[in-house]
Amino acid sequence: MTSQEKLLLAEDYYNNNMPQQALELYQQAANEGHPRAQSELGLIYDVGALGTTENNELAFQWYQRAAKQNDPQAFVNLAAFYREGEFVEQNLDQAIDYYRQAIAQDYSMAACELGFIYLDEPSHKDLTQAKQTFLRGANEQQASCYLGLAYLYDFELQQNEQAFKWYKLAAEGGEPGAQYNLANMYLEGRGTNIDIKLGHHYLDLAAEQAYLPAISYLASMYDFGWNVPVNKGFAIELYHQAATLGDADAQVNLGTFYESGEYINQNIETALQLYTLAAKQGNALAINNIASIFFYGEQVKKDTKTGLALFYKAASLNNPNAMNNLGIIYRDGNAVEQDHEKALTFFTQAADLGYEKAYRSVGRAYHLGIGTEKDDQAALPYLLKADNSSSRSAHYLGEIYFKSPVIEHDIDKAISYFEKAYAQGEGDSAAYLGLIYESGSKPHHNIALAIDWYNKAIEKNNGFAYSRLAKLYLIGNGVPKNIEHGLSLYRKFSLIRNKNADQMIGNLYFFGNYVTQDYQKARHYFEIAIEKKSSIAANNLGEMYRLGTGVEQDIQQAIGLYISAANWGSTTAMLNLSEIYLNGEGVPVDDVKGLEWLKNAAENDDSEAQFILGKRLLSTENRTLGESWIKKSAKAGNENALKYQSTNL
Repeated sequence: MTSQEKLLLAEDYYNNNMPQQALELYQQAANEGHPRAQSELGLIYDVGALGTTENNELAFQWYQRAAKQNDPQAFVNLAAFYREGEFVEQNLDQAIDYYRQAIAQDYSMAACELGFIYLDEPSHKDLTQAKQTFLRGANEQQASCYLGLAYLYDFELQQNEQAFKWYKLAAEGGEPGAQYNLANMYLEGRGTNIDIKLGHHYLDLAAEQAYLPAISYLASMYDFGWNVPVNKGFAIELYHQAATLGDADAQVNLGTFYESGEYINQNIETALQLYTLAAKQGNALAINNIASIFFYGEQVKKDTKTGLALFYKAASLNNPNAMNNLGIIYRDGNAVEQDHEKALTFFTQAADLGYEKAYRSVGRAYHLGIGTEKDDQAALPYLLKADNSSSRSAHYLGEIYFKSPVIEHDIDKAISYFEKAYAQGEGDSAAYLGLIYESGSKPHHNIALAIDWYNKAIEKNNGFAYSRLAKLYLIGNGVPKNIEHGLSLYRKFSLIRNKNADQMIGNLYFFGNYVTQDYQKARHYFEIAIEKKSSIAANNLGEMYRLGTGVEQDIQQAIGLYISAANWGSTTAMLNLSEIYLNGEGVPVDDVKGLEWLKNAAENDDSEAQFILGKRLLSTENRTLGESWIKKSAKAGNENALKYQSTNL
C-alpha cells in the first residue's frame, strides 16, 4: 500500500469514527515522507485529535517536515504559530513569509489569513496591502477573504454599500460572522434598505452555526421585542445556549430570570452560579447583581459587608448600576453612615455614564440642595434627560420654570412639564397647576381650571390641593361659598399632613383667615385639639386668656396652658412664659423662672429665644456666653441677631 493510499484510507477511517486506525495510518504515511500526511499529523497533535494529547512541539515538528516539501497547509499552520506566539516567540514577519510561501503554492486561503494581518495588526497595518491580498483570495471565491473585505470597508473605510456587498458574498459562503453583520445591516438599513425579515433570516443562519453574537442578539430580540413579538420562553432558551457557550452577557440575563422567578422557576443558587461565571470574565453587571443579592439578603443570608465590597468592585469597573446602588445606600444610610455628598458623587458618576435612573437623583439633589448647595442651573440638564422616564423629574422641571430664583421663569414651560408629570402619575403636579391657574398672572388666571386641577390632585390624595380648595369654598371663589364643605376639606388636608384638624380650624377662626373671625369658635376647636395634646392650640388658647381676647383675661389659666404647650414641645410657649415672669404680667416678677423658660426655648433651637437670651447675658456682663447665643441665633438666620451681629460683634 502506497503512502497516498494510506492517507486516503486514514481519511476514510477518520470519517467513519475509527480514530485509532486512522492515527496509525497517518503516522505510517507521515513517517514514509508523505507531505500531506505530515501536515495532517501535525494538525492532529496541534488540536489533540484522534485520542492524542495536544502537543505543540510534535505539531510544530511535523509542520516543519511538511513545509520542507512545500506543503501549503503546513506553511499556513506554521504561520499561525508565529502569528499567535504559540510555542514559539511571536514573529509576524516570519508568519507573513510562511503565508506568502503558501500563496505561491496557489493556496488561496493563505491570502485571507495574510490579509487579516495587514488589517488587524497595528505594527503591520497596511490597508492597501490588505485590500490587494483579500482580493486575491476573493477571486478564488474564498469566503474568509470576502469577510476580510467586508470588515475593511465597514470598520476602516466606512463605505457601507461596499461592506454590504462583501458581507453578502461571505454570508452566502457560509461565514457566520458575515451572516451576523449582514443581518445588522438589514436591521439598521445601513448600506441597504431596512429588511427585518432578511435580517432575522441571516441571524438564524449564524445562530445555526453556534455563532455566539447571533444567538445573544436573537435572545435579546425575543426578550425585549426588537422587531419581533416578545417571547420570553424562547429568549430564555437562547440565553441558555449562549450562556453554555460562555457568553457573559447571556449568563447575566439568564441569571436575572432565575433570580426573579419570572417566566421560569425561581432558583437563586442557579442565578448566583450564572452571575459567578460571568463575574469571572470580568462582567461588572454580574458583580453588581451578586452584590445586590448579598447586600439586601432577600433570598440568601444577608451579608452587607460582602455586598458593599462587591458594589465597590463593580463600580471600579465603571458599572453604572453599582454606582447608582452605592448612591442609594449612602443616601439612605443603609448599613453605612448616611452621607448625601458621597451619594451625589456616585449618582453623578452613574449619570455621566448614561444611566437614566441616576439623572433624576442628581437633578433632585441639586434642585433641593441635598448633599450640595441648591443649584437649579446644575439640576436642569440632568432633569431634562430624565423627564420622559421619571415623573418626579418632570415635576421638578415644572417647579424650576415656575419659581426658581436663578432660572428665568417660563409659566408655559412650567405648565407643560407639570402636565407631563401629572400624566405620569404625579398628584403634586396637578396641585401646582391649580395654583398657577388660581394665582397666576392675567394670561394664566383661570379659576375654573384651577378648581379642575385641584380636584384632579385630590383624586391622588394631595394635601396641598385639599387646603387650596378648602380656601376657595370658604371664601366662595369660583364655587358657591360653603363653610361646612371647606372645613371638611381642611380636615382631610390635616389627616394627610398628620396635623391636628381642630387646631388648624381653631386658627382659621382665631386669625380670621378665609372665615369671619370668631374667638368663641376658635376657643371651641382649640379645646378639642388640646385633648389631643396640640401644643399650638394650647399656646394660642393661652394667648387668648393672657390678652383677654374672646374670653375673660386670666393669667393663671394662660400660664397653665403655656406650660402644657411647652411640655408638648412649643418653644413659642416657653418664650411666652419667660415674658410673663420676666415682665411680671399678672404675677410677681420672677427672673429665675423667666430665665429658665427662656433658656429652655434657646436650648430647643428657638433662634429668637437665643437672641433674647444673648442680649440679657450681655447686659449682665456675661459677655462671652451672650455673644455665643447671639452667634448661634444668627447662624440659624434670625434677622435681629444678624443685624445686631453686623453692628456690635
